[in-house]
Amino acid sequence: MAEKTILVCDVCGEHAQQTVALLIGRRRLLKDYCARHLGELINGARGPRGVGSRRTATPKATRRKRATAPSTRGTRSRTDANKADVAAEAKKLRSKGMSYRQIGDALLERGMNPPRAKAWNPVVLGRILKRSAA
Repeated sequence: MAEKTILVCDVCGEHAQQTVALLIGRRRLLKDYCARHLGELINGARGPRGVGSRRTATPKATRRKRATAPSTRGTRSRTDANKADVAAEAKKLRSKGMSYRQIGDALLERGMNPPRAKAWNPVVLGRILKRSAA
């Protein structure tokens, strides 16, 4: 014989509409709510941070305009040339017996900076040399 489970509101005992997961510290708790108590719970609740909650909280007039990223138009040929220069220079230094870390330091001294970092990563230099050899 099959059994049927009926959820009831943990507050008043009526038929439950929704089971809600509460995260308190490291504990995850489940609680069943009827439509009335679910509405009370949701009223005044806010979404998690970073999902637009700040944006909707400030009026349009007081919002600051975000800075846009610089245009990348016409920079592709420059970056490809820089990559070729870095690969050629790294290949020369590697043939002299330098380690990847030493190559990175030498490239920084020569003014060849990585596109998105402060220093050259040895793993990245190894990949650059591997690609240029192929």
